[in-house]
Formats: sequence, structure tokens, C-alpha cells
Amino acid sequence: MSDRAILERGLLTEPGRTDLRLEYAELLAAEGAYGDALRQYDLALESDDSLASAHVGAARCLIALRRTKEAARRYTKARRLPGFQPAAELEELLEEANARPFRVIHGREKGTADIVDIRAYLPPSIGFDDVVGMDAIKRTLRMQIVEPFLNPALFRRYEKKVGGGVLLYGPPGCGKTLLARALATECRAEFIPVAIGDVLSVWLGMSEANLAELFVHARATAPSVLFFDELDALGCSRAKASSETARTVVNEFLAQLDGFESNDGVLVLAATNMPWDVDPAMKRPGRFDRQIFVAPPDVNARAKMLAMKLADVPVEPFGYRELARRLPHYSGADIDGLVDQAKEYALDEMLQSGQERPLGLRDFQRALEHTEPSMLEWLDTARERVSSSSGERRYKEVADYLRDAQPY
Repeated sequence: MSDRAILERGLLTEPGRTDLRLEYAELLAAEGAYGDALRQYDLALESDDSLASAHVGAARCLIALRRTKEAARRYTKARRLPGFQPAAELEELLEEANARPFRVIHGREKGTADIVDIRAYLPPSIGFDDVVGMDAIKRTLRMQIVEPFLNPALFRRYEKKVGGGVLLYGPPGCGKTLLARALATECRAEFIPVAIGDVLSVWLGMSEANLAELFVHARATAPSVLFFDELDALGCSRAKASSETARTVVNEFLAQLDGFESNDGVLVLAATNMPWDVDPAMKRPGRFDRQIFVAPPDVNARAKMLAMKLADVPVEPFGYRELARRLPHYSGADIDGLVDQAKEYALDEMLQSGQERPLGLRDFQRALEHTEPSMLEWLDTARERVSSSSGERRYKEVADYLRDAQPY
């Protein structure tokens, strides 16, 4: 039995053995599997973040993956930990990069500037725990996506590839983009968001070249999550395309998904409000064959959202669940808007009366009189699309939701 097989068997029986995991990571790095090795170092650091050797090993992998800025950060951290052993190539990297944290200087009068580390202003990573509700979706994504990323050797033995394509679809404002970011965090992968403007160009052939370059970058930085928002704009049905350019962009997209070069370690994630407008070829096996309906939040999720959004706000005691029941078909974005509207009514009253008071249920009742769910139009379109027998089969989860949904 090879050393690799022995280590893999040992980790399956004793996954908490950090020494085995570090040895396995070193072996993977020696074989040139730097992305897999980096994941193993990160798993070891989850158990003990003070392992200087693991940070150094991760930094070496990041250099090999051409992620030098991250490598410099990892190595800088390792230098402050007990048991640190310097590595010549990484010391050189720090000297070249002069790796000091970028700082923001708030200027006031001469000699009184505040120097602030910009890292304090960076948004925190978002994981599945930060996504309210969607428990069934998160379980599916963990099994189909996250675990293959974190345990690639095990899945490869069963000929289950890491990466592939996943299409998240559903009404607007229900957390598809948030879920995509959380998925990238759970996979410990680089998140590469793609807007329509990053691809489409007025110059002939440039849209296809931009798309190809994004895939080249994703492969070079694997493990990575390449996220296309509004897929229906980039991958629209060629039968309905209004120009030859739109058709050639779809053709290039399909070619990149099929991968003349290997897409192993690259998860291509996309979101759309209109899955019926996406070219059918996009949804075939090997492309976006995993399609997941992101439904509007249920009453429990809506109550949790209200509790989270009002956690640090003075509020009169009232049942969040009672209010959540009155918000059928409200998306997370709609609930954000409702909370802001209720705050505005309360603040306006306070400014007129000169007396501060907590936010109350009456403020929400007043806000409800002037707001309505933004997804009603989407629900009408969805009902029309799934009304045929073929539509109901293709979008069974949507049909089930519409069947059980409250009338509007």
C-alpha cells in the first residue's frame, strides 16, 4: 500500500489527527496538487490555528497557485507563532512585497491624524450559519459541493469530480447571491463574482475573450468559485436571441463549461430569476445540471430575519412570529425595506414630538399599508410557466411552492 493510501485511510478513521493531516498535505504538495494540499493545511489549522508549520506550508501552496498576496499574509502570521522556522523563498517574497498592511489616514489638524488598519473595514466572511433558513438547500449543497471540495481524494476514489456547475434560481431578493458567497466560504475557495459588465463588450469578439479569461483565472486560482449573477442575460436561449453576438457568447460559455482544459477544482455557480429564459443546453449534464430552487423565506425564516434586523434597535416587546405571519411572499430584501420604512415612521414621529420611544408594532402596521411584496410579478410569471405538464415536470419545486403558497 502506498504512503498516500495509508495516510488517507488513517484520516478516514482518525480525522482529528493533525500530524497525519500535515503529513498528507506535504505529500500532496510534493505531488504538485497544491489546491488539495492547501485545503488540508486549512483543515489542520481549524483544529489549531497556532501551527506555524501549517501556515508556512499553506503559504508555499499559495505561491505555487500564484496567490502571492495571500501567501505573504499567511507567512507574516506564521512568523509571530511559536515553533516558526523561516523559509528562504518566503522571506524573499516579504522583502519584495514590503508586506505592511495598507492603512487609511483620517486627516484632521496637523499632527493629529488617526491611522487605521484597513482590515477593520473589510466585510467579514459569510458562512452557512449566517444564512437564515434554507436548511434543506444548505444540506444539499454541503453534500454535493462542500464535502467534495474539502475531501477531494475520497471523492476522486469514487470517481466523483470536484467542481462542476450549479444553478440557483428563484424570485428576486431571496438570498441567491448571499448563498453563493456562503458556499465559497464553506468550500474555502476563492470567490470570483462576475457581473454582466465584466463580460459583455461593444467590440466584436471581446465578450467571448472576456468570458474565456475569467475561466482561465478561475482554473489558475483553483479551488475557486466562479459566480455568474443574472445568468439569463449571459446564457439566454439562442432560439430567442436578438443578435448573432448573443448566440456566440452562449456558444463560448458552453465550450468553457465543457472544458477543453480541465475545470477540476472550479465550481461554476450561477443565479437567475428566470430559469426558463436560460438556453436549454446550459442545463445538460456536465454543465449546470444541478439546479436548486431558492424559495421565498417561510414564516420561521421571516421571524428570524426580523429578530436579526432588530437585535440592536430599541423595540417594544411584540411577537416577531406574529408579524412574520402577515408577510407572505415577502423576500429578505422586502423585509429589509419594511424594517427601514417602519424606522422612518417612528423617527419622524419622534422628531415631531421631541420624545424618543422604541420601535413598535404600530410602526410596522403603518409601513405595511404602503408596501407590498416585490415578487408578485415573478409569481405570476412562474405560475404561467409551470402551468403546462412539461413546465411542471421541469420546475417541480416551483410548482410545489405555488400549490402550497397563500393566495395573493
